[in-house]
Amino acid sequence: MSKNGNRNNIHGLVLFKGKDSKKAEEDEIGALESVDQENKIKLISELTSIGVNYRYSILLVNQSEAPITEIKTRLKFPSFLSLSRTIPPNLNINLKKIDRNTNQLNLEFDELPEKIKKQINFYFTPLELNVKGEIATYITFVNNKDFVRVLNTEPISMSIENISIMPKIIPSFEIQKFLQKEGIHKAIKSIGIEIEGDKNFLLFFNHMEQILQVLKFQLIAKDEDNYILWSFGSDLESKEDILVIGQIISNKIEFLAASHNRDVLVSLLTNLGNDFKKHLLSIGIVQSLDQIHELLCNYCGNVLPKFPEKGGTVECSNCKSEIVIW
Repeated sequence: MSKNGNRNNIHGLVLFKGKDSKKAEEDEIGALESVDQENKIKLISELTSIGVNYRYSILLVNQSEAPITEIKTRLKFPSFLSLSRTIPPNLNINLKKIDRNTNQLNLEFDELPEKIKKQINFYFTPLELNVKGEIATYITFVNNKDFVRVLNTEPISMSIENISIMPKIIPSFEIQKFLQKEGIHKAIKSIGIEIEGDKNFLLFFNHMEQILQVLKFQLIAKDEDNYILWSFGSDLESKEDILVIGQIISNKIEFLAASHNRDVLVSLLTNLGNDFKKHLLSIGIVQSLDQIHELLCNYCGNVLPKFPEKGGTVECSNCKSEIVIW
C-alpha cells in the first residue's frame, strides 16, 4: 500500500473518531440538561456551642443526577463574634462589615457534583456578653439549565448572657468524681502574654484567684508551688454546678471549666478571659490587648501545648501543624 493510502486511512479514522466523541459529548450535555434539579438541592444549618467557641455548620446537598456550578455563599453573623477557624481550613474567605452589628463572609466554589454533599464548619469566638443577634446563610448557584437559583437558611437567633454564680463548697476529694460524672463537658481558655524578659507567674496566679473570687466562686484548694487552684460554684439561672481550675503551665495561663451545660461554659470562659485581659491592661502589665494571644491551633482548634518565645513556633499535639504565635 502506498504512503498516501496509509495517510488517507489514518486521516479517515481520526475524523470518524472525532465525530463520535463530539456526538457523545452532546448527548451527555443533553442528558444532564434533562435532569430535574428542582427541590433536590438543599441547604441545612446548625449552631452549637463547643469548647470556648460556637460552631456554625452549613451543609449543601446535591441530590440530583447533575452538578451545580458557580456556588456563591454569603454568611451574615453578629459583630460580637470573631471567626477563629474553619473546617476545611484555609478557605479563601472575604470578610466585610455590613453595618454596626453585622459582619458578612463571602465564599465561592466552582462546582458541587451530582449526589454529593459539602459541609463547612465555621468556628466563632464570642467577644462580649449580654448581646443578641442572628446568623444566617444565603447561597446562589447555577443549575444544569443555566438558571441562577437561590437558597437560604432560616436565621438562627443567639444570645450570650453573663452568668451569676453562687459559691458552693465541696470537699477536695469530690473534684475528681465531679469531672468523671456522665454528661460533663469540659472547655479551656488558654492564653499567652507577650512580655519581654521574665514573667512574674506568681503575680498572674494571684490575679486569677482574685478574678474567680469577684465572680463569687468558692476556693476549694490551691497549690502555689505549681500555680494551680480549684474553685466551685453554681449558675443561678441554670442551677448547674461548675468547676473551674486555674493553672499556669508551659508559659500558658489557663482557665479550665467543667459543667453539664455547654452554653454556661462558653459564657463563663468568655467572661473569665475578658476580665483577666482587662485587668492586666488596667494595671499596666500589658499596654495593648494585642499582647495577649489565644492559644488554639488555627487548623484543628486543639489547645496548644505551650506558649513559645517571640519568633518561635509551636507544634500542635493533635494535628502536628506548626503555629507561629507572635
